Amino acid sequence: MADGVNIVLCIIVAIAFLLIVAVNIYIVVHFQNEEDKNTAIFPKVVVVTTFTFICVSVLMMPMDVANQRTKRPDQAGIPMDILWQIVFISMAVLAFIVPFAFFYYEAEDPDSSSNAKQIKEGLKWNIVWLVAFFVPTLILWFTIGFAEIPIIKYTSPLRQFDGQPFPVLTNLDVLRDQLITYRVSFILYLISMITFCGTFVLVFFGGVGFAALPMDLINSFRTRPKQMSVVQYAEKKIIIGKRAASLLERGRALKQRFNNAGRTRPRGRREVREFNRFRTGVFMVEQEYKVLERSYNRGGAPIILYIIWDYVQLLLGIIGAGLSITWLLHIILFMAPRTKYFSLFLNKMFIDMDNAFGLFGTGAYAVWSFYLLWCVIKGNFKVGVRVPLFCTIHPMKVGETLMNAFLFNAFVLLLGAFAIIKFCATAFSVYARYTGIDILFNVGVNNLRYIKYFWWYYYFVMIGVAVIALVYLLILPSDRKAAAVDDTSLEELP
Repeated sequence: MADGVNIVLCIIVAIAFLLIVAVNIYIVVHFQNEEDKNTAIFPKVVVVTTFTFICVSVLMMPMDVANQRTKRPDQAGIPMDILWQIVFISMAVLAFIVPFAFFYYEAEDPDSSSNAKQIKEGLKWNIVWLVAFFVPTLILWFTIGFAEIPIIKYTSPLRQFDGQPFPVLTNLDVLRDQLITYRVSFILYLISMITFCGTFVLVFFGGVGFAALPMDLINSFRTRPKQMSVVQYAEKKIIIGKRAASLLERGRALKQRFNNAGRTRPRGRREVREFNRFRTGVFMVEQEYKVLERSYNRGGAPIILYIIWDYVQLLLGIIGAGLSITWLLHIILFMAPRTKYFSLFLNKMFIDMDNAFGLFGTGAYAVWSFYLLWCVIKGNFKVGVRVPLFCTIHPMKVGETLMNAFLFNAFVLLLGAFAIIKFCATAFSVYARYTGIDILFNVGVNNLRYIKYFWWYYYFVMIGVAVIALVYLLILPSDRKAAAVDDTSLEELP
């Protein structure tokens, strides 16, 4: 079929896309708070759309490889370069719609029938974000918006020898460290800058997640609730009740302070720290109470399901530990060396897997790529719990998640998705050679003037964050003790 495409791959992609949309709709419906039921339609649409594009963008990388490896010589294949442009432009637009939806939702006034105030608040903060991002991006694009592609140049004069029908090359000169310089399009530079910002999300949240994700899963099994007596249940319930009462009093004091100042948000370093500590304390008390109810077999589900889930977490923790270790080894062996890598490592493993069974390596590629996204989610939550000043905790809980938590996490993951795509394009540049994403990132983005030096060395920071997080979590494995959320540890409000 000349100029055709792989019909089977197209069908698989269409089914996968519909499943992704369905799963994201289910997540929003299943996790949403009762207060948002049948309301906040616009934020919900934004969340579902954002989650869908995040999943699609990460899964498009193995799809790109599958398209490149399975198409026949007489097939044009799926136009991945066009699809990547559509996906990246859509994600760039969402990077500005999500903050608007976040502030739009937070400005909701239950006593007002008009949404003019919400729109005004959303536009105000969105303009701040647009100016803060677009102005530096435009300046950088006009001044240093060039890609510098390294090449090796061969030169030699031609010389006619007696008895030779054609002239031949003589005195071949090899000139290394040569560059081809060209101005990149503004769209590519915009994507590069969003990726640059997202890299900080990947480095810090992903680095923490490398250690925290498997450790928390294994610790959940190790510290799983044990059956307790009625007396133990009552004693523990009294302790949790006192802690909850203390947090309730603290919450009222914070609310009164905000009301006296005529605002609804904390300001200043101390207020932000206190407010984040309060939210973390509430979350911890809720979790302790759920564990208590489960220990007394009042968790709302058969005990056998809890036992199965404990062992599933242990299995996932062991798998996660293996994925984290292989990722760190791959960074050290393949990505970090500037001149010559020590080993192809995961690249070779994926190639061998594809040779053993068609598209098996592509499936493994999807697993390792998606694991990075999971690490970013875990790292975001872990930092929010452990470092109250750094960011506010926005946990995702079944039946209790407000749309501002959905939108906050969607924005973090959206930025992280850009960086994950760039990271995987570099990490698997041998396995994914000649794909659309390989050409886009490893030729264009990787060689941007001055910014390219950042891409050379950020791996070392990521490794450092992962090691520090591992040591820290081994010393302080308990989130509640590390975050100091007991009422005795909180500072007194004036």
